[in-house]
Amino acid sequence: MSDRILLEPLDVDDPEIVAAAFTVARDCELAVLGESDETLDSVRSTLTGPLAWRAEHRLARRGDEIVGVLLAELDEDGREVFVDAYAVGEDTAAVDHALMAHGLAAGIEYGRTHPTGQPVPADPYTLSTDLWQVVAGCPVADVEHAGVLAGLGFRTIRRFWRMRWDLAGVTTDVPTPPAGVTRRRVDGDADRRAMHRAFTESFAHHFGSTHDYEFEPWLEQIVALPGTDPDQWYLATLDDEVVALCLCDDSRASTGDGYVRTLGVVDSARGRGIGRWLLQCAAADAVARGRTGLALSVDGQNTTGATALYESVGFVTTSEIDVWCYPVLD
Repeated sequence: MSDRILLEPLDVDDPEIVAAAFTVARDCELAVLGESDETLDSVRSTLTGPLAWRAEHRLARRGDEIVGVLLAELDEDGREVFVDAYAVGEDTAAVDHALMAHGLAAGIEYGRTHPTGQPVPADPYTLSTDLWQVVAGCPVADVEHAGVLAGLGFRTIRRFWRMRWDLAGVTTDVPTPPAGVTRRRVDGDADRRAMHRAFTESFAHHFGSTHDYEFEPWLEQIVALPGTDPDQWYLATLDDEVVALCLCDDSRASTGDGYVRTLGVVDSARGRGIGRWLLQCAAADAVARGRTGLALSVDGQNTTGATALYESVGFVTTSEIDVWCYPVLD
């Protein structure tokens, strides 16, 4: 068998190839981290979702064996290319490097042929729509992948936490709401637009919110996420005004957990316990669905107090992921 690593386009319309890509991603995470959040649905979503850069997905082969996969996404509005590589078998660093080098080169080429016309920010390693950036995620525990990213010129710019709440002892009883606050399931176009407005205002100053999210593309991305279930989308109102949203899904159902995809409270309604109450409602809903835990991801440097809130209700950090950035400069 040849030791040469060959990269080839990934056919997202071939179910066997998509299944093989999932297997590589899962087995890579199991080997490195001892656990995996990847599912066939999550990999398929990345490969075919609204941001999928289908032309740049890649499989890595050594002989007849598939030993790696590159998943690529292209965000035109955010001027961001996201690349994620997985490698298995022998000499995973070489496979990882070949995949990431391809993704980086594609991102650089795209950025340089689609100039923004804006001056380069003082710190090009801060997410910005003023220039194109190639971005990657890396679990803190994955030292080998971090070495590959550093060797290619990426730098870390942020750290996210994956958190989980063990729901043992939590009941299906909906907790008492804060004064003047009610919760309703999202129903119809008007509610979906209210959900979008609450999201945009809640996350306007958060890390990664580098552009305005128009309603239609935003909703398309939400619907395309793995495990999406509109029956688990809720709005909270304060004196009949929508001030918060809580979107949960079934993306972690295979592990027995519910998942909080998005929790946001507008600035004017913070400090009233609405976020805590929505989390407690989500926990009760998860128990009613037979879930044993509730999971989420959060910016570890979040300035709104979200991390402290999550810890106070029972969430604990299960892993940490660094965001790495490569700015596309002339």
